Amino acid sequence: MRPLLLAALSLLGAAPAVAQDDGAEADGVRITATGLPEWRALDGGFTLRPLVRLDADAGSFFGQDEPGGFRSGVNLRRGRLGLRGTVARDFSYNVTWEFGGSNPADYANIYEAQIAYHGLGWGTVRAGAFTPQHLPEYAGSSFDLLFLERAAISNLAAGLASGDTRVAIGLEARGDRWVASGYGTQGVLSTRNDPRQRGLVGRVAGLVLAEESAALQIGFDAAYQFEPGSSPGPNSVGLADYPELRVDTRRFLNTRAIPADSGFAWGPEIAGRLGPVYVEALYQRIEVDAVVGGSRTFEGYYVQAAVPLFSPARRRDRETGTWARPRTEGGFAPAEGRWGAFELAARYSVADLQDGPTRGGRQRIWTIGLNWFPTGPLRFQVQYETGRIGLDGPDRDFQAIGLRASANL
Repeated sequence: MRPLLLAALSLLGAAPAVAQDDGAEADGVRITATGLPEWRALDGGFTLRPLVRLDADAGSFFGQDEPGGFRSGVNLRRGRLGLRGTVARDFSYNVTWEFGGSNPADYANIYEAQIAYHGLGWGTVRAGAFTPQHLPEYAGSSFDLLFLERAAISNLAAGLASGDTRVAIGLEARGDRWVASGYGTQGVLSTRNDPRQRGLVGRVAGLVLAEESAALQIGFDAAYQFEPGSSPGPNSVGLADYPELRVDTRRFLNTRAIPADSGFAWGPEIAGRLGPVYVEALYQRIEVDAVVGGSRTFEGYYVQAAVPLFSPARRRDRETGTWARPRTEGGFAPAEGRWGAFELAARYSVADLQDGPTRGGRQRIWTIGLNWFPTGPLRFQVQYETGRIGLDGPDRDFQAIGLRASANL
């Protein structure tokens, strides 16, 4: 009983010890490197800290050759507030609410509610609603993405049985040169959760070359929705995505509901570094076992690269098998010549949803972007993209400029 009383007094702030984030394990309140407080109790066995994530976007579409095209606008792409911490040192938890999103109708929902056990040493058991480590653009933090949005094929493949706020349970294993993960999943918690939906997802990736001047990782990803549930329609699979910029709710790349018994996505990934240049590529083949008109086969891929400008190169994250954002050395101090980290990025992506009677469109987009991290928790982005969506009617050509200001605390 006494430890519980001490913990309660500590959480309520009774005589808190306030200190800077110097690695001390003393109970009480300390200020972390992001400037937010963290509460510690039970000799550091219980911790709690707030979580803040903000992505404010603006986008302008132009160069469209057909009326009724994409609309320009602004969007609070992510507006997350949450609490996270540890219990008994080996368990972590995260409860986060989302007040932003692609569609205002989805605002103010639970985004994440999970608990994880880290006591295995070589792996983590995770359960609740979270983002499974499936596909390289979903395995790491969205704050580390090269562009404002993931490539369309990543979203389409993840939509079968993984992606953000997926209700799941699984195991994430890792070593110095490899990662592997597998999950059993249900529906999506934050929007139209369908508890009847069932799926399996997995990823494996390993370094085959790890030198100072070069690194190469290859991997394989798969997702299987063996019980479609009732969204977007009764016992159906639906694939749709935005034009890699989300300031408009229109999605011309869209199969709509396909009555189906199951859906399957699979394909290889490759990523690495040649000197300071980071390169990543992914291919996914999506097969839908439709009940009418035969099975459908869709596919897509992307190739993207990043070059650091006056800053360190991206670095591999051992926990996720992805390459994290460049480090910012010494903080933001222009008077001392420290402006943070800059990188120039480019991507070409293709998503083809045309097969048989399903005419979902074929989207191709070229994107170039500039990322600036003044400090570790802050990011500013600008990107230009030019794309085409091939439809059975007239194709839709478009261009767009996207801007984002982000904070990750």
